[in-house]
Amino acid sequence: MRFPVARRPNDPWPAAVGSVGRDRALARVRRRLGMVAALVAAPLAAADEPQRWLGASSCASVGCHAAAEAGHAPWQSALTTWITRDPHAAAARALEGALAERIVAAIALRDGAPQPPATSHHACIACHAPAPAAWARDGVSCEQCHGPAGEWVVAHTLPGWKTPGNAAGMVDLADPATCARTCTPCHVGAPPRSDGATFEVSHDLVAAGHPRLAFELRSFKQGQPPHWRDRVALAAAGTIPADSVDPLGEWATGRVVALEAYLDQVARQAGAGAGPEGVAGTWPELAAFDCYGCHRQALSVVDRGQPVAPSRGRVRLQPAAWALLAETVPGAAPELLQLRDGIERDWWRAPDARRVRGAVETLATATRLSGDAAATRGLAERAVAATDAATWDEAVVALSLLEALLDHQRARGAPAERTAAAAAALVDVRRVLAFESTGTGAARVRANSPRGHDPSAVRGALAAAAARLAELGN
Repeated sequence: MRFPVARRPNDPWPAAVGSVGRDRALARVRRRLGMVAALVAAPLAAADEPQRWLGASSCASVGCHAAAEAGHAPWQSALTTWITRDPHAAAARALEGALAERIVAAIALRDGAPQPPATSHHACIACHAPAPAAWARDGVSCEQCHGPAGEWVVAHTLPGWKTPGNAAGMVDLADPATCARTCTPCHVGAPPRSDGATFEVSHDLVAAGHPRLAFELRSFKQGQPPHWRDRVALAAAGTIPADSVDPLGEWATGRVVALEAYLDQVARQAGAGAGPEGVAGTWPELAAFDCYGCHRQALSVVDRGQPVAPSRGRVRLQPAAWALLAETVPGAAPELLQLRDGIERDWWRAPDARRVRGAVETLATATRLSGDAAATRGLAERAVAATDAATWDEAVVALSLLEALLDHQRARGAPAERTAAAAAALVDVRRVLAFESTGTGAARVRANSPRGHDPSAVRGALAAAAARLAELGN
């Protein structure tokens, strides 16, 4: 079986991964592995030295992670999957395209000064080319998520190795909270790196053409070609106890971690001037707000068969960050929503950064939604009732919760014939939400509200899906 790879100039990777061309591919990889072996044999770095990157090629052995996908476990073909099908592998190449050129040109126009190319621009490289220079063109590769491999590349192959709790620096991505915190710097925001490279997609960048940010852990994982078996999958398969992890708990954890990152970013944006964290305190930073509060439908829409005149714009913080908060962290929701309402009411005034960071601490200790019977009883109907279907972002969050609830039922042994109706209803919700697509495959779906968003159809589809899920019980 052949897996075509998009080639680039001086690309170190083979043009095909699989049985054809395997010898030539491995010969090429072994040349780079010779350097890796020297690095592995070197003394361990001191505690105050940067952890050592080895590059994606350090994983490239048929006996490690570069096997063909067919007939092998996901971990055995992880590198093959990443090279051939994972959009993260193309992150650095995106900086060489026409869109990147237009974005940098817009920044130059804004600043009135020449800008470096996107391939070295501080606003781009932290997320698109995060590795040290020797491996920057690998894009978002293995070590960006799993951690620099210098200290664990040998250890993780030995008998008895366990990633959870290891002291060598390998990131335990099977843990939902750890996984979400690994994703949010680039998909929500984070403090700048020590070299000044930023993790912030500002309104200026969005206006220049960069896609807006929207993150939901389970949806992102489902949208990637899987090269893993995480704990949710292991629990569903019976490899570990079913009650050790739950899709609903994973959903709530992802929501909480994303809101923590969002609020932390708001606190930086609300700071006065350019602080030690390197982010200029610009408020209001419109990227923190709902795009469609200003960019609204200019013409009448139809809801429930009746024409509805376009309403005035409403300044509100990103709905995707706040949706279904009462279902996610019931005890902490009132305090957090009070903060949100205050920021929206006085949106032109920078919020108190200390109070915003206090909300992050509240989230970190709040009791989250779990999969126990008391929490799930009536959950689908409550979630749909709390969702403003006219706000596309809120409807998408409701869909993600309903999908987690269906997976919760499956993980507890509900047979396919019982869940089929609910599954079909959720497919219909996805259909009416009309996700924007930039190509083929789930990974090419973007969380952008379509121009033809129909609140009435979305409301009805969500209600129908909730009813089907309610039939399954707790």
